[in-house]
Amino acid sequence: MLNYIFSALFCLVSLTASAQTSPDVYLFEMKTTPTTLEILSGKNISQNPKYDNQPSFYDDHTVLYSHTRDSLTTISAYDIKLGKNRVFTNEPSNGFFSPQRLPESEAIVMVRQDSLGKQRMVIYDYNTAKFIKEVDSNQVGYFTFYNNDFFIASVLVPNQMDLYSGHISKQNSKMIMNNVGRSLQKVPKSKSLSYTVVNEDQNLDLYVLDLSGDEPTSYFVCELPIGRQDYTWLDENRILVGSGDSLFVYDLFGEPAWQFLVSLNKYQLTNITRISISPDGKHLALAAEPVE
Repeated sequence: MLNYIFSALFCLVSLTASAQTSPDVYLFEMKTTPTTLEILSGKNISQNPKYDNQPSFYDDHTVLYSHTRDSLTTISAYDIKLGKNRVFTNEPSNGFFSPQRLPESEAIVMVRQDSLGKQRMVIYDYNTAKFIKEVDSNQVGYFTFYNNDFFIASVLVPNQMDLYSGHISKQNSKMIMNNVGRSLQKVPKSKSLSYTVVNEDQNLDLYVLDLSGDEPTSYFVCELPIGRQDYTWLDENRILVGSGDSLFVYDLFGEPAWQFLVSLNKYQLTNITRISISPDGKHLALAAEPVE
């Protein structure tokens, strides 16, 4: 596999600046082996001139994502079998973002921003779209859950984000790390979560938070490619990032370098950011800008 060195090919971007203006959500059918990823088909599932982003899978057949309609950002659910979108909620709000399924439940968690700019994690019943409860009182930017109770979140503070952990049942939170990134993930088939930390060069280092012991333990995994903020786990051993119109992989048991995996240029997209893999590993959803 081609070893691709990220250096002068990418411009450094800050955590607060983003080149994307109106990304769409794309869905791909894929086939993987322990060393390869093959894209079988793909399409733009949001088809919207406004902002669509932050895809995640509710199950093997449903993609959740933030969807802007009129002046509101709401949540859409795309049914892969039917090829149709439905709007999940239209409640008055400045916006709903980062939808994810609450593990071991039929609920979804998202960030709700109110008219005063406060951002809180909230839980809704997926089937009825009814509000269940507010999760945390911090100014949450991004989050991920380990199970249906424990989570980590990137919390907005002046000039940066800090990493917190918390429990729904206890309605508590604890600061873990200063100056972190936005991409938080559950590591497949493990008792671990992953997060990123801004390093001295203003790039992002990826860490794993091991929850298998009596106390959580963090360890360094790798540095993300220059200018990249988002990643996902292709499986428990491989990390996937997007850049431009291509995907790159880092294998924990292979050469310690990011390697080119596959180009998606025939789908007329660029500036890949958020990525998500379906639970059965057969579909990939990502946010990217359509090429004009």
